[in-house]
Amino acid sequence: MDNYINLAKKVIEKYPLSKGNFLEIRFFIGEFTNINIRNNASEQISNESKIGVALRALIDGAWGFSTSKNFTKRDLSTAMETAISASKASVNGLKEKSEVPLNYTYTGKAPLKIKIDPRSIPLEEKIKVAIELEKNIRIQGDKIKVSTASLTDIVQREIIVNSLGTEVDVSNCYVRMSGSGTAREGTLIQNASNSVGTSRGWETITEINPTEMGSGIGKRAMSLLTAQAPPGGSMNVLMDPTLVGVFIHEAFGHAIEADSIINNMSVLAGKVGHKVGVEGINVYEDPTIPGLRGSYEYDSEGTKTRKRVIVDKGVLKGYLHSLETAAKMGAEPNGGGRAENFNYKPIPRMGVTYIDKGDMSLEELCQEIKEGVYLSKSYGGYVNPAIGQFFFTAQEGRIITKGEMGPLIQNVSMSGLTLEVLSNVLGIGKDLEMAFPGTCGKGQSAPVTGGGPSLAVKNVVVGGSR
Repeated sequence: MDNYINLAKKVIEKYPLSKGNFLEIRFFIGEFTNINIRNNASEQISNESKIGVALRALIDGAWGFSTSKNFTKRDLSTAMETAISASKASVNGLKEKSEVPLNYTYTGKAPLKIKIDPRSIPLEEKIKVAIELEKNIRIQGDKIKVSTASLTDIVQREIIVNSLGTEVDVSNCYVRMSGSGTAREGTLIQNASNSVGTSRGWETITEINPTEMGSGIGKRAMSLLTAQAPPGGSMNVLMDPTLVGVFIHEAFGHAIEADSIINNMSVLAGKVGHKVGVEGINVYEDPTIPGLRGSYEYDSEGTKTRKRVIVDKGVLKGYLHSLETAAKMGAEPNGGGRAENFNYKPIPRMGVTYIDKGDMSLEELCQEIKEGVYLSKSYGGYVNPAIGQFFFTAQEGRIITKGEMGPLIQNVSMSGLTLEVLSNVLGIGKDLEMAFPGTCGKGQSAPVTGGGPSLAVKNVVVGGSR
């Protein structure tokens, strides 16, 4: 750590800065494995390293960015001069000057906290696990037309030094395995999937039985072919924790990222201090929870992360910030500036986003719904955070009649407006789960977690054939 930090400090000290100007050097050392199996064939197998340095300069309100794949003082100085030149060249065309908070510096080290380093596991063993998962999806029936399995592991280290005095060395490990099966009978197509992801080591995979996981996915896809067709229209809906996790991440979470607020691309702009849901709704962003896929101790700007209160008793309390957005909005940096690797600039991103639990059992939530549907296991969707609109697909569900769970129903969609859903909550379950271990794309990818309890909501549009 000291060698990298001392090197970065020597480069930064070469350039005298006036007040408000800022320099940053971020070393990135990453090792990645990515295995994708599809229909008994290898679609992608890669095992690679990404090593480089990201350099940023903020001069007279304009940003410059440069990268280097070499770690020598000479190469870093050349790259820093490029970043400074780029920022100076951009000053004249500025509509609004950027800044960073000057009163926040962070020092610390966060080493890996894992039992089994995935880098110690032979590639052949990793491939074998993915093949076993895919095979057991496929063999559940001839009607399984597409079967996929993926396994990824990432071990990365970031060392961040800036001209304000921040000196941080943080390492993270992310492991994820997922599978999906598509069953078809005539024109009817049904999908099932499952995934497990953590910020722990290879022990994540040793705790999974790929045979059981694969057969479970395949059997669900097959059973959905004979399930009841879903209803359609506006109705009461009971969402399971996986669907709630996707909802709070996709439909709500992207709207609390401060760059969306600044660019007028969020339905939550200007709503701090205002009600955005019923009084029982509490939303948190907490990457400090150990072991979750979206967990981390410091962001890519070296800011120490913490539990962020986003919604308290239905009232919006704040946003997720990078250094730049915190300065623009007069807020305290809160550890939201994340970058995929050295080729990218840090931007506001979620880590672990969830709705807190309530006090109702599943049976009580069904009684609250009375007539409607229970939807479970998200299968992706679409969101527009600028207007707060969403469309999600649930893998399966059940009819709720007279407050009782009924027959299984097939893949079904749900859509609506984010703030209407939070304002139409009828009941909040006590079964909190961090049930969505995902990879979020926003121009660059980031490991994330979404979660929540079962949620009963009135007047949600459900798309079905009846």
